[in-house]
Amino acid sequence: MTAARVSWTDLGDGIRVRQSVAFAMNSVLLLDPAHTVVVDPGVLPGELDDLARVVGESAPAAVTLFFTHAHWDHVLGRPWWPEARTLAHDRLAGELSRERDQIRRDADALAAEHGVRWARPFEPFRPDLAVSGLKFLHLHPWRLVLRDAPGHSSSQLTCHLPDQGLLIAADMLSDIEPPILDGPCGPYRETLEALQVLAEHGAILTIVPGHGGVASGRESVLARFRRDLEYLEALEAGVGAAIASGQSLESAQEKLSTMDYTGRRSATYPTEKFHMENVASAYRSLAARP
Repeated sequence: MTAARVSWTDLGDGIRVRQSVAFAMNSVLLLDPAHTVVVDPGVLPGELDDLARVVGESAPAAVTLFFTHAHWDHVLGRPWWPEARTLAHDRLAGELSRERDQIRRDADALAAEHGVRWARPFEPFRPDLAVSGLKFLHLHPWRLVLRDAPGHSSSQLTCHLPDQGLLIAADMLSDIEPPILDGPCGPYRETLEALQVLAEHGAILTIVPGHGGVASGRESVLARFRRDLEYLEALEAGVGAAIASGQSLESAQEKLSTMDYTGRRSATYPTEKFHMENVASAYRSLAARP
């Protein structure tokens, strides 16, 4: 990996974001000599080496790895900090165990695409601290508020740092991809609406999404919420109308292919695929209602 491809963003107060060349995925470092928190370290081996280098330079007394959810591109970094404590949703261990073989295939395919290899294959793990619901943690000096964030993944947690006005949004609120559903629109919409209240009251001034650019400032933050909520509302309404008129899933996908969404017509990112899968998820969920 060349230096020109390395992308770091310094948010101040010891908070740094490193964006991967793979899917523009963001890893977040909360750096402090007392306790450093590493969020979703990834994705490629050389990038993990770079993250480990920066963490090592701060020589922290303790390191905690926080995994926002169980999707494969977010969970590959644990071997770089074998002694670190791990933190994640209480559903994460089960998902990693069930998806082990697919995670390995996806990780190997990505490494091969970039001409690198993993030193050893991915192994599922059980977090040292497994949480769900609403959890307040003080990892001195960091105050973290973790919240269940269903809609994209059943094991997803957001991380809010109220002292810094920062939301680490897991795989939500991106500027390069639409919301990506793992079921009906409702849970995703409710997750965003609850967080939007915090943003409207000034508690969230910066968003780091799982993929894409950082949003800074109240208006930029609120614009992310509005766009994703408008998309989910339009998606559900469009699919509902298609079902009511007796259209098949394929017809609904064709009709809704012209919808607006974040990253539409991207030349480098499969946003059209994500949107079509969203239509299918919404269709199956609505069609199953009595």
